[in-house]
Amino acid sequence: MALKLTKEVFIVGAKRTPFGGFGGALKDFTANDLQTHANVAAMAQAGVDPSLVDSVCVGNVMQSSSDAAYIARHSALRAGIDKATPV
Repeated sequence: MALKLTKEVFIVGAKRTPFGGFGGALKDFTANDLQTHANVAAMAQAGVDPSLVDSVCVGNVMQSSSDAAYIARHSALRAGIDKATPV
């Protein structure tokens, strides 16, 4: 049985967090800090107002900081996306 989408999905902007060396220039940034920066940059690249975002999906390889457990939710909120937006 094939899954049928009931509405279209559009990816209008995407950014990724940088790679760094262990203990390097990024050591003082949490995973949430970096993801928030990527969220803001993706919305800016696409010219999308945070109020227009209706879903957030974040891929995270490992929880590298204590605030990474809910990284999609926290970074979305920090980027100005509405708290009612599903993640």
